[in-house]
Amino acid sequence: MKVRTALLSIAGTILALALIDGAVAFISTRDSLAGPVDLSGVSTIRIEGSASDIRITTGSEGPHLAELKGERRGWGAIWHSSWFSDACPARGEMRVDGNTLIVDVGSTPRFFDWSDCTMELAADIRPDSAVVIDQKAARTRLDGDFSVVDIRSDAGDISFNGHAENLTISGAALRARITFKRVMQNETIAISGKMLDATLRFLQPTAVSYLVEATASFVDSALPNTPGAKPAITIRGEMLRARIE
Repeated sequence: MKVRTALLSIAGTILALALIDGAVAFISTRDSLAGPVDLSGVSTIRIEGSASDIRITTGSEGPHLAELKGERRGWGAIWHSSWFSDACPARGEMRVDGNTLIVDVGSTPRFFDWSDCTMELAADIRPDSAVVIDQKAARTRLDGDFSVVDIRSDAGDISFNGHAENLTISGAALRARITFKRVMQNETIAISGKMLDATLRFLQPTAVSYLVEATASFVDSALPNTPGAKPAITIRGEMLRARIE
């Protein structure tokens, strides 16, 4: 009972944070941007820095581009933008190194700064490309077909829709919503976090194998655990709630 109460408390906290974020988001302004950057020769996106809001899609048809925008959020955003010309400068930078787009969003101003800027990355890349994210905090939305997705974030809110042969997510406090639109029986999925709320959905009927290791957990699976089957799922955490369907 104590474990279940703790897990419900975690879930409630995550929901509360999401509602607060949504309430604040309407007081926001967008200004500067970096890009667009041509991604026609890029097969890997690597994102570094403190924090950002990320949206990446894949498509067989172009144009394949990336843009980095600065959005000011918070209660002071509307007044700051009216009084100052530098409403929300894009502090980050993007560069192409060989076949890799490197995005560095820089560091975040002091916590609860009324004039905080959030860096927003929007990119469309060729199918079967790789995405690597290493940030302290990230809101990530991925939609499409990827070869590798590797996300490391102390605090992360992740939504994935599509397919990846290798999907790895790790951090401290994570919420992950994972939907595989197709299955090739070669998928490896690994999710780990101290506090974790994860849902995995497979739209195509499939056999899966899974391993869950946790100090306190609530796991609900609509799919039987089939040893040796792929997708192969590993979920680890101290306190976690997971759903597989």
